[in-house]
Amino acid sequence: MKNILKITIALLFIGMVSCDYLDVVPNDTPTLDHAFSNRAVAERFLRTCYSHLPDVMDPYYYPGWFTSHHELTINDSRALRSAAGNIAYGRQNTNNPYQNYFSGGGSTYGGTNMYVAIRDCNIFLNNIHIPRDILEEERTRWIAEVKFLKAYYHYFLLTLYGPIPIADEEVPLSASPEELQVYREPVDMVVDYIVDLLDEAIEELPLMLPDPQTELGRATQVIAKSLKAKTLAWAASPLFNGNSDYKNWVDNRGVKLISDNYDPAKWERAATAIKEAIDAAHEGGLRLYTFNKFTGGANTFNMNDTLVQMMTIRKAITEDPDRNTGVIWSSQDISAHGKGGGADLGYNLIGNHLLGLFPYMYAEDQPSLPNFNCASWHMIELYYSNNGVPIEEDKDYNYSGRFNVRRATPGDNHQSYIATGETTAEIHFNREPRFYAGLCFDRGFVELSTSAVKDSGGASFTPFMRWRYGEVYFTGQYSPKKIIAFETSASQGDNNKRYTPHNYHFPLIRLADLYLLYAEALNEVKDQPDEEVYYWIDQVRENVGLKGVVESWENASITPDKPLNKLGMREIIQQERLIELAFEAQHFWDMRRWKIADKYWSLPLIRWSYKENEPEAFYVPLVTPGTSRQVSFRDYLSPIPFSIIRTNPNLVQTYGW
Repeated sequence: MKNILKITIALLFIGMVSCDYLDVVPNDTPTLDHAFSNRAVAERFLRTCYSHLPDVMDPYYYPGWFTSHHELTINDSRALRSAAGNIAYGRQNTNNPYQNYFSGGGSTYGGTNMYVAIRDCNIFLNNIHIPRDILEEERTRWIAEVKFLKAYYHYFLLTLYGPIPIADEEVPLSASPEELQVYREPVDMVVDYIVDLLDEAIEELPLMLPDPQTELGRATQVIAKSLKAKTLAWAASPLFNGNSDYKNWVDNRGVKLISDNYDPAKWERAATAIKEAIDAAHEGGLRLYTFNKFTGGANTFNMNDTLVQMMTIRKAITEDPDRNTGVIWSSQDISAHGKGGGADLGYNLIGNHLLGLFPYMYAEDQPSLPNFNCASWHMIELYYSNNGVPIEEDKDYNYSGRFNVRRATPGDNHQSYIATGETTAEIHFNREPRFYAGLCFDRGFVELSTSAVKDSGGASFTPFMRWRYGEVYFTGQYSPKKIIAFETSASQGDNNKRYTPHNYHFPLIRLADLYLLYAEALNEVKDQPDEEVYYWIDQVRENVGLKGVVESWENASITPDKPLNKLGMREIIQQERLIELAFEAQHFWDMRRWKIADKYWSLPLIRWSYKENEPEAFYVPLVTPGTSRQVSFRDYLSPIPFSIIRTNPNLVQTYGW
């Protein structure tokens, strides 16, 4: 690290960042000496270092949610004016970039200055030696935690901007202007820096949290190894490994910032790191989550095997951390009370969906506009058939007639998904368990632990809510059921009191993510996929009720040999990740890493013909005019504000912007 330019980003963006970061210090003693005078105030500074973590529960400012039409879409006109809405409709710019995590975009444009976070980490590391009332074992752990955070903030910037300035250390206030004219460093150098920092942290972190109840969200060896694995997977992926789009991207030193030469050794390095992370997770007692209906009071419900499988999929996200064996790292905040206040995950991705559902449950309640934010149309076609293969590949699936209407009958084995006697679209039948656990769809059930509505259609699980077609307020779209906790309660009455969302800590890294990442890396390393590649993806598939890849394609696909070659297996792994990690704010990152975003982000918004009253007229796909977006290679990385470039000409703009 000695050869890395040592800078302080507080000075890099001088004039743009205030000096109120010493909020951990009493007003009458605003000095660093006092900020680290004892253990208590030093611990407050440690919490300050954690407080900069990007808020995954703020769907309009966190990049992973609404910035494309592929996974989630925005309907509400107010939300369309948000930072995410502007990006989704192709209005990103260089004057005031939306979701600006490079220098901070404020409440209007979104994003916080990650270099302020890194600066606070550097301040902590430079001064934590001062307090004398800290046990050395604790001091060592705190240092390791902040090194992890410093690595994570660089990682987050890397995934958004690619080549970035490395803020290894701060320089004194007396530094000359020339010392502040920093450069974006090549991606490979940034990756090595992050990995080196994580390796230092891993040596001193606990394997797992000593006290999960009070320390949830703090760094561990398993978390740090997982971040190292994901960092190296980014380095090996097409965006950063042999990307010819950036072959002419050089700075004024003549340094190429992203190599256009493909290096297969990067996948080998990634595979090693991913396996080390998986082994550490197993050593710490983590396993893919499976729902036990006899714990947590759930045995009061008469759940059949189908519903237990659905709970395994849903509660892999929403289960309490002390019972969720499949989560490696979760948010410190809870889902309905994130830092976003009224614009947080609980309000926008849970509350609005439930409020939209209720008018169709209770006739005496006044209807309200549902689906302010919804699962995109494209998600309903992404999930597999019940044979575990893509619906367009399933030789037994009625793909050409998927938009026909169909009545649920007692003998079609859909009683747990669709009430008997209801008419809905053919595309809602014969799908894999993750489809039914992941999506609220017209005439489908939404399982909640408390609801005044009882099943009259023969479903074995009584609490449910049902969509209605033919209402002017229904938008003809879908909602992500997966992130609505089963423990959420529903009742009729006042519009603002109809539901009580169950709060939970949102998963940031799951073990299933690592399993699929390992299968991906192994597939890239090997000449052809083999049993080791299949093993890790099949572990995930078995956990959600599907047969293995080779067996599924051999039995059901029109392309039975697809898993037997590298390119075919690559497509399978990518679709498996998109399905398994759906509605977890992961699609945005993977699609960019794979360089496939231009294929999906440009698709228009589609919905059913929602103002029609008869099923045959309602179930007609309609393209919403003006919702397609032009996507090019420049959209894979975010722009830096022009004002920053003007202040420091050494910081070249992101290529294409």
